[in-house]
Amino acid sequence: MAKPLAESRYRLLVEGVDDRNSLIHLMARHSFDWEDETKARPFVRDAGGVDELLREIPVTLNGVYERVGIVLDANSDLAARWMQVRDRAKRAGVDFPPSPDPGGTIVTGHQPGSRIGAWLMPDNTSPGALEHFLGGLVLPGPIWSYAAEVTEEARKRGAPCMEKDHAKSWLYTWLAWQEKPGLPFGTALKGGLFETDSEDARRFVSWFLRLFVEA
Repeated sequence: MAKPLAESRYRLLVEGVDDRNSLIHLMARHSFDWEDETKARPFVRDAGGVDELLREIPVTLNGVYERVGIVLDANSDLAARWMQVRDRAKRAGVDFPPSPDPGGTIVTGHQPGSRIGAWLMPDNTSPGALEHFLGGLVLPGPIWSYAAEVTEEARKRGAPCMEKDHAKSWLYTWLAWQEKPGLPFGTALKGGLFETDSEDARRFVSWFLRLFVEA
């Protein structure tokens, strides 16, 4: 398979393996051909954690890449996370706006025609994470609703999952009840378990295409 190599002049920084595989398969579902060697495709760099990703931002932006995307979770404080991203970009001489664009931020890079983009999961306006984004891809139904009820009941009975992590526990519970229990996010996307597209997903796809595909 002719997947993008690390030498690609396009780069997408993500926090971890789940992020990398989820976004690869999401874009494949929207007809982005990761194997088309005739087109520039971003190498998806799994940084191994949010702290590592933040450290890589100024180094990557000062590199030779023509287009760079940065995707990470907002978690509990979107404004604080955006300040971290904006500060690291500024160290490389790249100016992001005071707040993220709801449609995904894209600014001009150092080189002529270059682009730098950032997306805070799940939607650039709310606290949350990849799991909140993926939850929007689940076709609503009784099992999905029941997984939420069971997760909340388990927490009330003393399960150590915290209320702020309800969406994560909910999604993992639902995945545990599938025909093949506990599939990783990327495999579940490829296998069609995430059957629908949310507005957030459509906006992410649009951001990705504007950043990496449009001339």
